[in-house]
Amino acid sequence: MIRYAVFDADGTLIDSLGVWRAADDVYLASKGKRMTDEIYRAFMKMTYGESITFVKDHFSLSDSEERISADIMKIVTEKYATEVRAMPGIISLLDRLKDRGIPMAVATANEKELVTAALSSNGMLGYFRHIVTCDELGTSKRTADVYVHAASLLGGRPAETLVVEDDPNYVEMAREAGFYALHVSKIGGIELE
Repeated sequence: MIRYAVFDADGTLIDSLGVWRAADDVYLASKGKRMTDEIYRAFMKMTYGESITFVKDHFSLSDSEERISADIMKIVTEKYATEVRAMPGIISLLDRLKDRGIPMAVATANEKELVTAALSSNGMLGYFRHIVTCDELGTSKRTADVYVHAASLLGGRPAETLVVEDDPNYVEMAREAGFYALHVSKIGGIELE
């Protein structure tokens, strides 16, 4: 029986995945440079820090990596607060869980400030008791640690906690860790006991 729920943020709760590409486009255009699909595909395999180093080197930018990061994050922060919207159907699921008294948390690899801004601007922040980030735990989403920690903050164990994710690999990993895990595309058909 599901007694707790943990949600990924980007691509699950909020439709934010295009924000990073848009921010990179805006930033590079301000420097007279242009992002290509090939470069963006390469970014998808890098950490944020690696992508900043790549941008500096590939585009021969004179700004420091810290300055590049700050400029991009300023654009991203504005977009998260004003442009990012809730994923279709997610508020209905949140309402159903809330109506059943199921405590909820967010487990994300993103920055807490960004996720909080997007959830707040979409009226979703109040659904969640905690927002747990990989950075604050010193982990990544390559392990189930962030889900386990979020569930424990709610008072739950994996066997009684639903994890909702947009990445099929993370859904499988959560299942292997003992969670009831669901891909976000299946939210309309979830049965709550």
